[in-house]
Amino acid sequence: MNENTKSLIKKVERSVFAGNRAAAAGELGKTGDFDVVPVLLKALEDSSWKVKAAASEALGEIDDPDAVPGLTKMLEDSESSVKKAAIIALGKIGTPEAVSGIVKGFGDPDKFIQRESVKALMRIGSPEAVSGLTRAFGCSDNPLKKISIIALGKINTYEAACGLIKALEDPDKRIREQAIETLGKRGTPDILMELMEVLRDPRQPVQEAASEALCKVIGASESVPVLTKVLDASDRKVRKASIEALRKVGTPEAISVLLMEIDDEDWYLRGRAADALADIASPEAALGLAKALDYHDTPVRKVIVDALEKIGTLETIEGLVKALDDPDSSIREAAALGLGKTGKTEAILGLLIALHDSKSTVQEAAAISLGDLKAEEAVPELLKVLDNPESLIYKAVISSLEKIGTPEAVSGLSSARENPDASVRKAASKALEKIKKSGVLLEKVKDLGISSFEVSD
Repeated sequence: MNENTKSLIKKVERSVFAGNRAAAAGELGKTGDFDVVPVLLKALEDSSWKVKAAASEALGEIDDPDAVPGLTKMLEDSESSVKKAAIIALGKIGTPEAVSGIVKGFGDPDKFIQRESVKALMRIGSPEAVSGLTRAFGCSDNPLKKISIIALGKINTYEAACGLIKALEDPDKRIREQAIETLGKRGTPDILMELMEVLRDPRQPVQEAASEALCKVIGASESVPVLTKVLDASDRKVRKASIEALRKVGTPEAISVLLMEIDDEDWYLRGRAADALADIASPEAALGLAKALDYHDTPVRKVIVDALEKIGTLETIEGLVKALDDPDSSIREAAALGLGKTGKTEAILGLLIALHDSKSTVQEAAAISLGDLKAEEAVPELLKVLDNPESLIYKAVISSLEKIGTPEAVSGLSSARENPDASVRKAASKALEKIKKSGVLLEKVKDLGISSFEVSD
């Protein structure tokens, strides 16, 4: 121990001026000498709060665990500045024993001291400090709980996240919401399983809080294995969030998971999975959906056909054509309409077959789609249907012939004006009138010798 240190010790022990004692205690802390710790511990008993505060700060600078009991005792002092200095010093020492001392600050009536205790634990950041912060959730003081949540969020370790999960059980909705927001900002999925476990809590508000937190965590994840795990959650909202996240990922791996999810027992989630695949709209998604038509029940097949229709690429035509053979007529009808919306001529062959389906609703859908595709090669088949007196889809056929608008189509419409059915004659004349007004193919219409579109009853 050098002479300067000895001189400082004398001042701490003997000076009649509190300011001098406090200044000397501060200088002793800067020496970092463990030999001065007993002197500083004795100074904690000084009559002046300035000396006690300075001695506390000095002990924190020296960082000697042996000082913890003395510093902890300072939390019973009546002066806030002394308690603050002691808490800061305990935070610098940071041992488990120091943490236990800091936590005592939570019970102080002074909000300033409570805040300093939280800050000190946040700086330590150890598992013990996290455990100390979570003790705040057992208090009735909401401001204390709120700053503890902030501190746990800044520590950002697995242990801290588990501490935040405890806050989801708080009876105050505002505390739960803050914990949810903090968990969502972490952006790491390390506590997914823990949150999924909280979903089983019998308390509805706690379940809802866990669900909200999971949705926020999931939304920030791009890990397909993680998102796949979440699909096992008991909460529909959470599983929906996972499906949405998989949609954003959009990789072949994500597509495989979504294809499995279209078999979910929850009809709503089946629809979301199919919509996700439709949004991805990749060849892998389309081909996967087409293949899935082979082994799913009717409600799922309907979802698949709707998704294929939304994708509308060349790869979807195989699946939609396959669906034209489905035993359920509503699926065949949806497939026929979907083929028309693809805008691809490759769909025409399947639609020509569907034009002669056993169900008139499917026939009508096929006729509409052939018109949408302006399928010139379909005109002969459409005219055969129009000539069939038992046909129930003449309106759709006439509309499609009008859209196709080739000379052969116009000629067929002209001939339909002689149909024995007045409804057919009237519809054909209206179609021809529209063609005439549009000016499209007008010369070709004239070439056919069609000059009037009047219909006789």
